Amino acid sequence: MKPLQLEIRTPDGLAWSGPVDGLRAEDRDGWFGLRRGRSDLVASLVPGLLAFDTAEGERFVAHGGGMLDLEAGRCRVLLRQAAIAESLEGIADALARQLGARRHRAEARRGVLAD
Repeated sequence: MKPLQLEIRTPDGLAWSGPVDGLRAEDRDGWFGLRRGRSDLVASLVPGLLAFDTAEGERFVAHGGGMLDLEAGRCRVLLRQAAIAESLEGIADALARQLGARRHRAEARRGVLAD
């Protein structure tokens, strides 16, 4: 059986794409897991963590909520924002980089408006 094909997107574009052995996410009812062969589903994700397993190891995504759509072995995850890391400890660094980039964009917009 083929692995799940995972695609994670944010408003900024494609954040991650590739085959995964499984993933864990959380909706309003709690945590759930997806593996190969799972029937199709759509879920509304609450802000928090998403974890997935690749051939290289586990990855973690801190996110601000979004939607998950699993159809025919293809899992598309649309998130408001996402910070991806190879470890839980790395999430803090990824969030700090994301926050820095957001501040930079906000300052650039203020500069345009001031001009």
